[in-house]
Amino acid sequence: MYQDAIKAFQNGIPVLIFDADSREGETDIVIPSQFITPDFIRIMRREGGGLICTTVKQNDAEKLGLPYMEDLFRKCLDMDKSILNADDMKYDKDSTFSITINSRDTFTGISDNDRSLTVRHFADFINGIEKQEMIPENFGSVFRTPGHIHLLIARNGYFARRRGHTELSTYLVEQADLVPSATIVEMLDDNGKSMARDKTENYAEKHGYGFVTGEEIISAWSENH
Repeated sequence: MYQDAIKAFQNGIPVLIFDADSREGETDIVIPSQFITPDFIRIMRREGGGLICTTVKQNDAEKLGLPYMEDLFRKCLDMDKSILNADDMKYDKDSTFSITINSRDTFTGISDNDRSLTVRHFADFINGIEKQEMIPENFGSVFRTPGHIHLLIARNGYFARRRGHTELSTYLVEQADLVPSATIVEMLDDNGKSMARDKTENYAEKHGYGFVTGEEIISAWSENH
């Protein structure tokens, strides 16, 4: 299923990634950012229902000067810093949230068209950075913050430190030899909870999407390291 997921990505087909029963127990709809369209954004908000986010590798984020939101708050938040204490977080201690952005070519930034435009422009910019064809200092001429696309930074070393959807999706996209950025959203159910794994597997089969578990992705990564 791991190799099938990579092939699906290479063909621009979404993949559903289930992290683990021992973690969030959630499934995310994932599409390589370079292939995002307004239709995919529509599917994500209707069929996923969670928060639509776009990932970036930590190395690329550092080139652009993109901070982790937690670090930014720790430095600039003018209030009791105990609000940043994550010791009571049930599934992780490290957040991957960064800033929010809009492409400067968008209007409000929230429509399906606007959000897909921001994601595609971001993927293009990351591709330019990776190929050393884009100057990091130009980031502000293409994007503004705050915006409507939430950026997530995949930790260096991938699963050596963190095993969340940010790392799982970014690693899988990178292994497909695509621009190392994924756009993801959690799948929620009408019962007010995350959609159960069996239901998300049935959804993937019904729609011809890929399905892979975090265990499979991490196992493949371990073999390479």
